Amino acid sequence: MAAVPLATRRPPGPGMAASAVTLMASSVATGVLGICYWVVAGRLYPTAEVGRASAVISTATVLSSLACLSLGGSYQRFLPAAGSHTRALVVGGFLLSGTVAVVLGAGFVLLGVGRGELLDRAPERLLFPALVLVLTVYALLDPILTGLRRARLVALKNTSLSVLKILPLPLLAYTATDLALAGSWFVLTAAVSAAVVAWLLRAGLAASRDVAPALPPVRQIWAFQGASFAMFLVMTVTPLCLPLVVLARLGPESSAYYNLVAALGVAASMLRSNVIASYVTEASAPGAPRAALTRRMAVLMAVVGALCAVGLAAGGPLLLWLVGHDYLAAGAPLVLLLAGETVFATLTATYAALAQVRRRLRLLLLVQAAVVAVTVGGATGLVSVVGLAGVGLAGLAAQAVGAATVAVPLIREYRRTTAPATEQMEVGR
Repeated sequence: MAAVPLATRRPPGPGMAASAVTLMASSVATGVLGICYWVVAGRLYPTAEVGRASAVISTATVLSSLACLSLGGSYQRFLPAAGSHTRALVVGGFLLSGTVAVVLGAGFVLLGVGRGELLDRAPERLLFPALVLVLTVYALLDPILTGLRRARLVALKNTSLSVLKILPLPLLAYTATDLALAGSWFVLTAAVSAAVVAWLLRAGLAASRDVAPALPPVRQIWAFQGASFAMFLVMTVTPLCLPLVVLARLGPESSAYYNLVAALGVAASMLRSNVIASYVTEASAPGAPRAALTRRMAVLMAVVGALCAVGLAAGGPLLLWLVGHDYLAAGAPLVLLLAGETVFATLTATYAALAQVRRRLRLLLLVQAAVVAVTVGGATGLVSVVGLAGVGLAGLAAQAVGAATVAVPLIREYRRTTAPATEQMEVGR
């Protein structure tokens, strides 16, 4: 196919490696600060209140992720080629996801799903739908800004909020309630989100206003979005169910221990996601050197996977010890199992990156469904027998199954994508 006319190209971005490094640095800072948040909260508040607050925030975060309708993957895949259609896609996504967020948050409260365990007071029930809405907008901003090649703003947004969230903790410690923790989280997230949205609508979309779009047919976009949404529905089950399983089977204290270890797992997952997001954004731009980008992505993913595994195995127990001996005793087996799980998850994530760029998500959907089924089903049965380590054993087994399933397709897709024929990407792919 003919080369992409200059008029249809977006302005050059900072490059995949620079974008990935920026996003990973942001994730590291955000992860460290997030852990500091729960460490400080654990020191200043009763363990049971920390456990309840973490469960409320975790549940609201999962519902907000569901409300995003997996638009993040589509933004990363198609915004680089959207041109003058960018503003309509961004605004439409905010309106759609925001509506879904309010419905999900209100439905969760009205159905009484968390009453007695999570939302046992009226203020919490009133706050919860708004918390889901704010977290939805906040979550959508990352893929939108990444798709617009504004990785530095993503880093600034996330790091700023992570710092701001810690500041009110000593001031609110006298309340010693989960409502104070969740409420301060809500107010600060809303403020940061509003500031970034205002900038985005006023100035952030200006660069693409006069750029001709180079998108694939609408049918193909909807097919990609449908597969992404189905996959996201499956992936949402694990972070939604596991905190509730731990809370119901082991109590709020164990929920606090689990939340701290889970934060480490989220940090490792975010580093992998940063590489994927940067790769998908750069490789989806018209005229991108996809083969070279793919080789670079594979190297970055291997480095990230190794660092995460070593960091979790060596640093995780130390962090738990710093928080308290009870955290170490309960969480050390889980964090060590999480380190092993990360190795397998990195292989699956590498395949996911290739699948998104090539718009072939069927196998990835099946793999994610299997991983979720083994993780949630195994954890539900094991936590009553071996405690929190049961969650780790189930996750390790699930990720091993997923990695084994994608191993051969991963090699095949990598060879195909790095072949000389793909060195210049076709228009709209």
